[in-house]
Amino acid sequence: MNRLKLSDEEWERLLAELRKIPGIRIGVPMKCRFFVEAVLWILRTGAQWRVLPVQNGRWNSVFKRFSRWSKLGVWSRIQDELAQGADLQNVCIDSTIARAHACAAGAGKNSADDEALGRSRGGFSCKIHALTDSLGLPIKFILTGGQTADISQALPHGDADVCGLSAVVALNRRQYVNRT
Repeated sequence: MNRLKLSDEEWERLLAELRKIPGIRIGVPMKCRFFVEAVLWILRTGAQWRVLPVQNGRWNSVFKRFSRWSKLGVWSRIQDELAQGADLQNVCIDSTIARAHACAAGAGKNSADDEALGRSRGGFSCKIHALTDSLGLPIKFILTGGQTADISQALPHGDADVCGLSAVVALNRRQYVNRT
């Protein structure tokens, strides 16, 4: 299984979802597939954009298109659409911390709330909360300030919902919440 490339089945499913999204231009489907695979390469390796291999396209072109799609909410819509078939018998929530550089603390036109930055014991940071289904597949990602606890994101909408989704059982690293 090649984790850096999409299978034909995965691409066909993704292409069908992309065609539903207004405001984006797919153009030649094969070129769009190369673009999506370049973005996946960046996300899976954690590399800088400038390190993108030449066979995946020019890094600046890929970055600009990625940025445009981000501003249009394309990636969020794709995630939401693909999560529709999730097995919600059990959902799990966990989080990780991403430290922010010291210069992130004072940008003039940005606020910490807009960028999900907060102060915790370790300094300026962002917390990435991930919600997964029974199979461990991602359903939703939530960004908050680094000081925010997991459970505050697990039950924001009352007892019947977990991150806005109805679920039977919610599992957390530190506690078990039964929703029967």
